[in-house]
Amino acid sequence: MEKAVKKKKKHRPYIWFMLPGLIFYCAFMIVPLIANFFLSFASWNGVGEISFVGLDNFTKLFMNPENASTYWNAFGNNIKFILCEYFIVVPIQVGTAYLLYSKIRWHKFFQAMFFLPYVLSTAVIAFFATIFFNASFGIVNKVLIALGVPRTAVPGWLADSNMAFPILVGLAIWSSAVIGMLIILSSMKGVSHETIEASMIDGAGRFKQFLYVILPDIGPGMTNVLVLDIIWGITLFDLPYMLAGTFGGADGTLDFVNMYFYRTAFGSGSASSLNIDLGYAATIGTVTFVFILIFTSLMNFALGKIKVWNE
Repeated sequence: MEKAVKKKKKHRPYIWFMLPGLIFYCAFMIVPLIANFFLSFASWNGVGEISFVGLDNFTKLFMNPENASTYWNAFGNNIKFILCEYFIVVPIQVGTAYLLYSKIRWHKFFQAMFFLPYVLSTAVIAFFATIFFNASFGIVNKVLIALGVPRTAVPGWLADSNMAFPILVGLAIWSSAVIGMLIILSSMKGVSHETIEASMIDGAGRFKQFLYVILPDIGPGMTNVLVLDIIWGITLFDLPYMLAGTFGGADGTLDFVNMYFYRTAFGSGSASSLNIDLGYAATIGTVTFVFILIFTSLMNFALGKIKVWNE
């Protein structure tokens, strides 16, 4: 009994250290999440009375053809972005992390250079992208015209529905891939040197070491990267908003769920389109949160199965 009391007293200081962070998390994460859930069953313009409408907002989202088309187009763009993250960005992150882990020549310099784009704000990245890829005055088109390409044949880049999305993915890779790369690199550095040395004694080359020793051991780090990619892909807003405007371009090529949420919650930016409905916007947020939970749960389940099979 005395040992239990002493143990409880011993851990009590740690609770006090955790308390400020816990209060902050509850105040700015849990409480708004609960409030958003209840608001999704109401109608409110932000200043008047909050009126309960039941499932009307959900009906408005999924049964209204125009709203459903806008939401599923935006959600489809989010899914495409996540798939690009998984099949393009993650392999680049893993490959880059392994090169730095192998301590290639000037690896410290390259690590610093990879981190450089991350310190730039999204506004700066979007500004430079506009300077380079603007159809009228962009540097790329000016170079193409100077090389003899007819002015009528130069690409529209950000104004072209076939090119805008690849440009967005390229900018995302350049600006944010370093975080996942650093997570994977730190996981690689945690791999046991004894295991690697044993594989070298067995005659395993670098490729086999990577495939059969390093890759299975960095599972937790890879899981974190994949979960972060889902969250980032679903919550994407600032970069496409700055590149294509409130509606994600003329045909919605760069329209994402959070941009639709923003238009609904705060208006589209024009005086004629200030149809603010925070209840309907909260519904979009609630549905998106449910999708995030489903995707992350399925991914964790799949990764858990893969881990069991590997064992």
